[in-house]
Amino acid sequence: MTGLLGTTLRGLNSDSQCDLSEYWDQHYKGIREQRLKALKNSTTVYVGNLSFYTTEEQIHELFSKCGDVKRIVMGLDRVKMTPCGFCFVEYYTRTEAEHSMRFINGTRLDDRVIRTDWDTGFKEGRQYGRGKTGGQIRDEYRTDYDVGRGGFGKIIQMQKLNQQTMIY
Repeated sequence: MTGLLGTTLRGLNSDSQCDLSEYWDQHYKGIREQRLKALKNSTTVYVGNLSFYTTEEQIHELFSKCGDVKRIVMGLDRVKMTPCGFCFVEYYTRTEAEHSMRFINGTRLDDRVIRTDWDTGFKEGRQYGRGKTGGQIRDEYRTDYDVGRGGFGKIIQMQKLNQQTMIY
């Protein structure tokens, strides 16, 4: 295949929703090639930007539309043991996981636009937020008010608390 026809046909074989993103888990143990192979064969999808109030049942209802869900692992605040806005959804087959990447990424769940990304596969301990306060790092630095993510970011909350204590 050469020329315009070859380019067009290659474009039809590409699926940007199922391509690997530039993000990579800095805590992944292994070399780059191992990680890429794991991602290309993965049946696990990372789901981000969830409301802190989204339930496992809501996630199951949405993601089971793309295939049989093997398990869901909710992301937890390491300190409070409450949901902190992400989860892992594992399917039985790669095709089912691809369907969720293709059809669910960017949809609304609990009034939030969720995002999906490939994951190398859940390992115990990854369900906890990696922020200093136990939740997600991005929630610590958020300066806007987001009721679905618990209000203001942790740093802003701490500043407000310190200001109130200084007044009394």
